[in-house]
Amino acid sequence: MSPAAHQNTFEDHEACFLGVSLDNSSFAPAKFDSMLSWVSRRFTRCTVLIGDSIHRLTLASTRGMNPDQALEHALDLGRQFVHAQQPVLDAYRAVTDFTVVTCSEVQETEEYAEFHYELCTLFTKDDAFRASVEAFGRAYHAKYSPMVSEAERRQRIDTSSAYFLEEFAVFCCLTRRDLPVMVYPGQFITLAEIAAGHHPQAPDELRDLILVSLRLRGR
Repeated sequence: MSPAAHQNTFEDHEACFLGVSLDNSSFAPAKFDSMLSWVSRRFTRCTVLIGDSIHRLTLASTRGMNPDQALEHALDLGRQFVHAQQPVLDAYRAVTDFTVVTCSEVQETEEYAEFHYELCTLFTKDDAFRASVEAFGRAYHAKYSPMVSEAERRQRIDTSSAYFLEEFAVFCCLTRRDLPVMVYPGQFITLAEIAAGHHPQAPDELRDLILVSLRLRGR
């Protein structure tokens, strides 16, 4: 829970958004069902955010796809996920108003462009923020791609940084849409640092975001 002060109060909010990462075993059908069940017991409204367009960066970096091919495949994976999970989403709608939005949709908006520019500027000028974002990517690739060359690792860290900056800008947009709580089966160290006040120049929308990190087992 970030910030920890909201441990006992985050459920006072009526709405949240649930982040979905593609090609991620944490979102296997049984686990996704568990997440929706958890959300439905606590919130009356939830936006399910499908990380489609941002996934293109991962595909290009780890699978060697060209940018157009990576984007097309990422968007298709997002459509496949929504189609496959539509029945379980419908099953919970009697309790919670679940809606679906994609990163690609959000990234078409003017507010996204403004947030992304702000975050990229912060990344360039603020050493502490840049170090935090890069450390997040470095830890990920040390775990999932330890055998690559140092040059390849550096390239992947740069790609991860670009991914996080796009992702954080999307989060800003959703927070502005009166979705103050983010639910995700994992941790975002940089977001936790922002919530704790360590990056005061970050957008208000990130500093005000409540992050709930789930630890669920699929049924």
